[in-house]
Amino acid sequence: MQAAPGGEKLRIGLKESPPFVMEESGKYKGVCIDLWSELADELGFEYEFKKYNLDNLLIAIEKEEVDLSINPLTVTSERIKKFSFSQPFYVTNLGIATRYKDDSTILAFIKKMFSFEFIKAVSLLLLIIFVFGLIVWLVERKHNKQQFEKGARGLGDGIWWSAVTMTTVGYGDKAPVTTWGRIISIVWMFTAVIVISSFTAGIASSLTVNQLESNIKGIDDLRKVKVGTIAKSASASFLKNYGIIFYEYNDLEKGLKDVDKDVIKAFVYDEAILRYLIHENKLNERLIIIPSSYSKEYFSFASKNQALIDKINPALINKIESVDWKDILETYNLEYQK
Repeated sequence: MQAAPGGEKLRIGLKESPPFVMEESGKYKGVCIDLWSELADELGFEYEFKKYNLDNLLIAIEKEEVDLSINPLTVTSERIKKFSFSQPFYVTNLGIATRYKDDSTILAFIKKMFSFEFIKAVSLLLLIIFVFGLIVWLVERKHNKQQFEKGARGLGDGIWWSAVTMTTVGYGDKAPVTTWGRIISIVWMFTAVIVISSFTAGIASSLTVNQLESNIKGIDDLRKVKVGTIAKSASASFLKNYGIIFYEYNDLEKGLKDVDKDVIKAFVYDEAILRYLIHENKLNERLIIIPSSYSKEYFSFASKNQALIDKINPALINKIESVDWKDILETYNLEYQK
């Protein structure tokens, strides 16, 4: 087994970043732990872990208090000036964790009833009822005067027949007697089934979408609300560059709980990590992830020692192209990237 220069074990810096690095009963597990364990065995490295928070970990790498960080550190222009990065082993996007809309079902329904889309749909439905009612009245008025009278009253009879036929109520007080009237009735019956089904499904779908939507649609909306992110993170740098004011957190789970409690409206961080923690903390029914195409996050190992990075890179590339890497990702419910 190989050791660091001076005969000591490699000092591996890390911080908790589920599902990449997690501590349980004094032992570490996660994507990065499994990946590094296999790499260290292959390269013959002896090592020991040293735990930090993010800010102190970055300082420790820069000051060479650790030989390598195996955390999923995002490659940024600021960090690359201070130390070296390995080949990226995982790529994700910036994500925005926020609450679903707070609208209740009743409130959502009321809003939908007065929306332009709903009024347009009802107007179209009434137009169809009117057209079929008019056609039947024109066909029946001369041969079925008792049920379909002349003038406006007769037109009303046709519309009434069209409406009750569409709704399958079928009172039987109005019924065509002519051949063409009955043919039109059959056509309208089948048409009405399709129209009503589509109308009902459309309303139900729009109400469901309304409940599952978020008031935050993208990065620009973050300027209007309270936002949180991890201090000194790549997400913090991104928000600064976009002129978005944010609250700093040292604990990611605390940030997500504050979103759930409505203390802040959104939490910005790496999408893969946000999704994992939301699932693990059973917040799926209350929180939603809004992906952002503005920022691609490349996760890499980091070190001040370029020679060490150069030695790790070939083995790292081979590993992330292997079936073993796919198995590791699937173990932690992460998407395999080709």
